[in-house]
Amino acid sequence: MQLRTLEVDRLRNLKAVRLDLPAGLTLVTGRNGQGKTSLLEAAYLLGTGRSFRARRLEELVAWEGGPLRVAGTVARRMGEVRLGVVVDGSVRRLLVDDRERDLEGFLGWLDLVALPNERMAVIRGGPDERRRYLDRGLLGLEPGHLKALGEYRRLLQHRNALLRSGPGRSAELDSWEERLAVAAGRLHRSRRAYSVKVAAGLGEVGRALYPSGELLTLRYRPSPDSASKAEPGSYEARLAEALHRGRERDAAFGYTGAGPHRDDLVMELDGVDLRRFGSSGQVRLAVVALSLAQLKLLQEEKGEASLFLMDDFDSDLDDTRTSALAAYLHDGGFQGLVASSKGDLAARLPVPLRTIRVDDGTVHAA
Repeated sequence: MQLRTLEVDRLRNLKAVRLDLPAGLTLVTGRNGQGKTSLLEAAYLLGTGRSFRARRLEELVAWEGGPLRVAGTVARRMGEVRLGVVVDGSVRRLLVDDRERDLEGFLGWLDLVALPNERMAVIRGGPDERRRYLDRGLLGLEPGHLKALGEYRRLLQHRNALLRSGPGRSAELDSWEERLAVAAGRLHRSRRAYSVKVAAGLGEVGRALYPSGELLTLRYRPSPDSASKAEPGSYEARLAEALHRGRERDAAFGYTGAGPHRDDLVMELDGVDLRRFGSSGQVRLAVVALSLAQLKLLQEEKGEASLFLMDDFDSDLDDTRTSALAAYLHDGGFQGLVASSKGDLAARLPVPLRTIRVDDGTVHAA
């Protein structure tokens, strides 16, 4: 798979852009605040329909107004497809070959893994960041995961409303908890299987990024705790039991205390919890490793290499590991669009790449 062209208009401070992108690595250089990250964000928007920085898409629109337009041509084994995203105020339109699609129908045409600076929160942030990591990865493989998430959240909101409505709702809670457990079971099995696959991929990635032999591990920690070492098929029963047992406590707090909305991940380096004890460099490298494991998994599942986006490509990484990262992407046949404020980075990398520069929102050859 290759993103062959990228066209951007009215996205943040970027001037109108049209790029032809090579199959390998493209390095985007320029001073901070010039539009490098916005260029990566445009490609991310084209693959996911979302921003990796803004909660609301209208925040992406240039200050002089919209509509914001991003378009591109993607070459896949089955042929080329034309993708487009239009943001006009709070309205988003997603296009595949000029036909409007919903989000589920839009996902999966441009496979990518993105590593913006904000993604460091996967380890440093709260459990919600790690759940987002799992769900974003799953959506790249299973667009239907979006409906499963929505169904679970709808049922969870209903149980919470019943809890807050006062005593005497046991029969209704029985019914809704049964449905909630079934929906939760679907999420649990998908997240568990996905995390196991990513964890397995860390072995190969670790050999590339940790030449001294440090061991990076990933462990899925589901809620309730009783499901951690249980068979996946017993999850619904264990959750239903936890929900029934916890009704009094949940009613006192007004929310449900067990279920996939409380899942977490644990990342350890040689047995040490990185969230609690990892240095900034160790955390950065671990998140890079997680992203590469996702990238490799996408390649294995889809049968073709995907696009890798990374902001501040060499931030918190020494030259040896930056070179190892570039070599891994090159040797794996991945397309990459990566950014750095260091103009001499290209000369220090051991692989061929194309370099472009962004100055005050204008993109040109370096």
